[in-house]
Amino acid sequence: MNPIETQYRNHKIVIRDKIAFASDGVTRKLDEQPVTRRVIEVDGVDVTSRCRMSNTDEEKTEAAKRFIDRIYPKGKSEGKDKVQ
Repeated sequence: MNPIETQYRNHKIVIRDKIAFASDGVTRKLDEQPVTRRVIEVDGVDVTSRCRMSNTDEEKTEAAKRFIDRIYPKGKSEGKDKVQ
């Protein structure tokens, strides 16, 4: 399956097939092999284990958004909090 990319609050969420790397010790060559599991990445970091597992890609995207909300909570914007 093709990776699914979503932009959420200045963060990039990617849901893609997990890839295993098999190496050949003789030729020192790395081969990529797709695995049946899908992984969730936020800004290039695998956060699958930190998100509640879901069955569909849409549920995985929502879990990643909740993860971003927990780790990077929305704060007050700097421009609106001017002291007069």
